[in-house]
Amino acid sequence: MSSATFIKMRVHNAEQFREAPSRTIGNTSLYLTFGKVDAWANDLNPDIANTSVATENGIWYNMIGAKKLFASDLAHVVPRYNWAANTKFVAYDGQNPNLYSANVNFYIVTGDYNVYKCIANANSSNSTVEPTGVNPISLNQTADGYIWKYMYTIADSDQIRFTNSQYMPVRKISSDDGSLQWQVQDQVVAGEINSIVLTNGGVGYSNTSNIVVTVSGDGTSAVATASVNTTTNSISSIAVSDYGYGYTYATVSITGGGGSGANARPIISPPGGHGSNPLYELGGAYVMVNALLKNTEEDTFPVTNDFRQIALIKDPLKPDGNVSSNLKAVQAYTITTIGTGDYLQDEIVYQGGAYATSSFNGKIVSWDSTNGVVIIINTTGTPTSQSLVGVNSSTSRFVTSINDPDLMKQTGQILYVDNILPITRAVDQTEDFKIVIKF
Repeated sequence: MSSATFIKMRVHNAEQFREAPSRTIGNTSLYLTFGKVDAWANDLNPDIANTSVATENGIWYNMIGAKKLFASDLAHVVPRYNWAANTKFVAYDGQNPNLYSANVNFYIVTGDYNVYKCIANANSSNSTVEPTGVNPISLNQTADGYIWKYMYTIADSDQIRFTNSQYMPVRKISSDDGSLQWQVQDQVVAGEINSIVLTNGGVGYSNTSNIVVTVSGDGTSAVATASVNTTTNSISSIAVSDYGYGYTYATVSITGGGGSGANARPIISPPGGHGSNPLYELGGAYVMVNALLKNTEEDTFPVTNDFRQIALIKDPLKPDGNVSSNLKAVQAYTITTIGTGDYLQDEIVYQGGAYATSSFNGKIVSWDSTNGVVIIINTTGTPTSQSLVGVNSSTSRFVTSINDPDLMKQTGQILYVDNILPITRAVDQTEDFKIVIKF
């Protein structure tokens, strides 16, 4: 028994994830969470993340807050291959089972953020001329013999949000937005034969004008001609002068010219044609989540402490049992106190006769001495209106009000975790996270 999963399955799964926050019915509440003020064993080398139940519990225990993500915060991406001089790129070939494997650079992005698919690579030569043409219909043949298909241009906003050194955005446009990409999709011809690969040059060919290249198949009108190397008397290349249309299978025969043994095979465009659906054609089985934490998020989150862990969580519940739709969630006890003395940041506070026998304890994330407000995570037990004592400072202040965490612990589904170097926050600082999920 032999089975295989097409790239389409992976792209489909990626689509389901990307579209989940925007569904009209049964939409997903997706949050970026951040937390962990305690240092790693080596803060310059964070612990390796894993998917154990203990890790899930730790994420909740260490969580400071969460920010809701929207469909606009997610985009399909593909591995990024920059055009570079003297580089050999892989020509598109529908018979290549490894086309979507790692490091198969059958498409490129240029310095102008134009994306091209490589249709022919000059018999596996190095590329020396960067493509620049953006004609939505015609192929772009450069002086080095490469043939490129212009696919789309990465928008300025997508360059900022969904592009990094390793990945770049890809999408299919569903309606006319006035872009060149829409023209590519709208004017594409299905079933073209844009190139023919010579598999054997044969021997004894002396007359180019008498060589006949015949394309047979279920499509129409493909026309090609052969060129002869007069030194070796073999066929050196085959040029397609009319791509035809409607082919799903085809064969090539070479006759005449006084020689024999030459063979070639046609390269048929993917279903719909080159450029009809960049998302599937380039293998968009990755989703980038671009999440921003903007300073205090309108006085929601403290910025007086650092954090070392981020996660993605789906459909967490509020304390009332309903799925949270809050734009932001503080996953800590926010406690107002009265009295004298200051707590220390990161110190343990507790309620009860002693820390060892405390009814409630936790770690201070933030202390506002002006208003007597303390924010506490890593908690055990439930706080009440009584004295709150600092283990290190010995400060004892009376609790006057308590705001519970916004989310119910251990609810929803944690989808992703990343243990990171410590990030020190500031009131004028934005953290820009680009999380790539591979399907």
